[in-house]
Amino acid sequence: MSGAGATKTAEIAARVEQFVREVILPYEQDTRRDHHGAPTDELVDEMRDKARAAGLMTPHVLADGGHMTQRETAQVLIKSGLSPFGALALNTNAPDEGNMYLLGKVGGAELKERFLKPMLEGRARSAFFMTERSDENGAGSDPSMMKTTCKLDGNHWVINGRKAFITGAMGAKVGIVMAKADAIDQGGGACMFLVDLPDPAIRIENVPNTIDNSMPGGHSEVSIENLRVPASQMLGEPGEGFKLAQIRLSPARLSHCMRWLGACIRCHEIASDYANRREAFGKLLIDHEGVGFMLAENMIDLKQCELMIDWCAGVLDSGSLGTVESSMTKVAVSEALMRVADRCVQVMGGTGVTDKTIVERVFREIRAFRIYDGPTEVHKWSLAKKIKRDWKAAQ
Repeated sequence: MSGAGATKTAEIAARVEQFVREVILPYEQDTRRDHHGAPTDELVDEMRDKARAAGLMTPHVLADGGHMTQRETAQVLIKSGLSPFGALALNTNAPDEGNMYLLGKVGGAELKERFLKPMLEGRARSAFFMTERSDENGAGSDPSMMKTTCKLDGNHWVINGRKAFITGAMGAKVGIVMAKADAIDQGGGACMFLVDLPDPAIRIENVPNTIDNSMPGGHSEVSIENLRVPASQMLGEPGEGFKLAQIRLSPARLSHCMRWLGACIRCHEIASDYANRREAFGKLLIDHEGVGFMLAENMIDLKQCELMIDWCAGVLDSGSLGTVESSMTKVAVSEALMRVADRCVQVMGGTGVTDKTIVERVFREIRAFRIYDGPTEVHKWSLAKKIKRDWKAAQ
């Protein structure tokens, strides 16, 4: 990164931090929530109007539509994560951030104008339809188990299937749907489609209550019945769905790490403030070794997370897909942040389990983070397979 580029990025990150701390933090106690506990679209739109007025809408995307480098993105997204509402207000939230990245990389000019532009402007939410129901043995951590099908019919593809845990499907205006074409003459393998939402062929059956509640629309179970999509709305070529997903996968894993690092930095601030004010057994909590050591361990974990993110971002910026590196980083960061959030709750005692601060909410969100974008165990299994491959190759 050039000196001028580094300065510009630092300036944007500083403005994002100031905006989140001064404008967004008061919204954390706003009662405009849906049944899932997530902020309503009315609340999100209000926050986004303020971000737009501050010139900070989608701050990690450049004026020409290009993206910051991953290292630059990290500086901005960590700051946007200082509040659970920060990323929503600034349009750096999942799944939109990852979907915008993908469309920016592989979408044609017409698709970008129609689907990407309103997302970049923060006027359209999106959903990524891949995961399927476990009770039907559909795709989850193993995408090769995908049961949703697509068949070519003239100049349209017809999609049928059922999906689960589709974040933000309720209220989304843009959908990216993954389905499998069985016919070899139709490309075979996974395919990826852009669709306008809502569509009567995509029906939301249930929005379960989940441990996390920061994402508008929750995590829907949906059925897709005879959804007709013009062939022109396929991303890439037939059978390239998994290949295209790889473009999105590592950066999206990493941006989750960035945002939740910001949230845990804030939790550590709150817990440290509490420990420096609260007295027990004749002295401040911070002066009790048991408490002071927990906060010291937080410092260590937070710094290690920062360094892992920077390392992985550098790998992605080199042009590598960074599949192995992003798996390592996702495991390390999600597990470390779980420890940080847990310690913050513990330091704050009874107050830590209430909704008086964001600490309790972040603790729940981090627990979910250890599962989405690949559970820790799946990433470790993948890494173990690499170790075996490397060993065989060395013999």
